[in-house]
Amino acid sequence: MAPNGLIIILDFQYLVHYLCELINNQNHEEMATINGPFEFNGSFGNMRCYYDPGTKKWVFGRKGGFTKKQFQTLESLEPQRENASELTGRSKWCSLLYQSLTFVQHLMDIRCWAKIMAGGTIIQRQDTNNPKGLRMIEVGKDLQAITRIEFNELHPLRNVIRDSYVVNFLPDKKTATFVTNNDAWWVTKYLAVRLYLVIAQTSDMAYNTENKQWEPIVSDLELLSKKAVTEWMYNNSSAQDVNLTVSLDEAAFSVPGTAVVVALGVEFALSSTNGQPFALPHNGSVAIVKCYNQ
Repeated sequence: MAPNGLIIILDFQYLVHYLCELINNQNHEEMATINGPFEFNGSFGNMRCYYDPGTKKWVFGRKGGFTKKQFQTLESLEPQRENASELTGRSKWCSLLYQSLTFVQHLMDIRCWAKIMAGGTIIQRQDTNNPKGLRMIEVGKDLQAITRIEFNELHPLRNVIRDSYVVNFLPDKKTATFVTNNDAWWVTKYLAVRLYLVIAQTSDMAYNTENKQWEPIVSDLELLSKKAVTEWMYNNSSAQDVNLTVSLDEAAFSVPGTAVVVALGVEFALSSTNGQPFALPHNGSVAIVKCYNQ
């Protein structure tokens, strides 16, 4: 015991024993679990550690930075506040786009969120009318930014579908069609493949000065998505044309500030269960192949 009650611990094993005894002797909510002499999951003091399933590695870091009051009041942090505001709006927009593609989420890479956010950043920078910190996400200003989002970077759709395909959005503003064949490629031998065609809508995102929060121009569009799915096509079968048609319940573009996206997903089954093809999560590819605005 050092002066002023400071405890100096020289032995690491004693440190582990001391922490265990300290935790066991106190009645409080568990914040960290010691898994071994060098790993723990959670937070302890100004340290935090968690497992990243995307990289399959443990991430260790320290807490720190400005206090909430400092962040909100210091004049020198105005650029950071502007960035944080736009990040909030961008995150909401990306979340709604991701939800609108719920039918093919199981085909996306587990770390695709960063790619969606990158697409939102490109679109948000197109707004030259609003001041920084309040710039809108107007999808119609850069439709290509959406089609360039890599939902599965390791297996992009352009490498999976080897044949050319045709996607059309019909004049009724509700229906999308897709034509190709089942000539697909995968990194390993597969048993069967099936295709998904999803039609969805996304809205521009703007800052509401009255409510002081970011809001979509049109709400609940993510609930209106529709899908069409082929039957499983076995790898040993002859190539065949694939025709898919999917329709919204109501015509799109009833309100300005919206866009229609058409996504294509490819799912692979490497084995079968009870005679039926069995596909593991994230074992496929997906991309937004077309994007339309009024």
